[in-house]
Amino acid sequence: MPERVVTTLEVRWGECDPAGIVYHPSYIDWFSIARMHFLKENGIHYMNDFHDRGVTVVVTDVGCHYRKALRAEDVAHVTAGLVELTRARLAFRYEVTDAHGEVCAWGETRHAFVDRDTLRPVNLAKFAPELWRRLAALPVMPTDSLA
Repeated sequence: MPERVVTTLEVRWGECDPAGIVYHPSYIDWFSIARMHFLKENGIHYMNDFHDRGVTVVVTDVGCHYRKALRAEDVAHVTAGLVELTRARLAFRYEVTDAHGEVCAWGETRHAFVDRDTLRPVNLAKFAPELWRRLAALPVMPTDSLA
């Protein structure tokens, strides 16, 4: 199982402000894409494994630090890795680099597991034990990894 997964994206015009520079919320969307890619590369599919089992993964906190602008048609490599996992929460760290490997941004998202129907927090080990077993096997990076 890969500890880090890289998702390569080409910056689309719709992700940019009128000057052609990536608009800051676009990075948060990229984090979501990279997170889903990380899970999929590690054998976990959001719709089948979370949603269809009645689990919603909600964002409880998100942060992004911007260092270098990206523009329309640039290539962005978004690296995602899991940095925390408990029975109720998980956290991911991300790094966005350009085609030359220069760091453009980095950030983190924190999430809670909730019952899809009630939106109440759940202990995933009790609520969906098979899913918890599979998540618990994922590689967790040291918190100082990536940016």
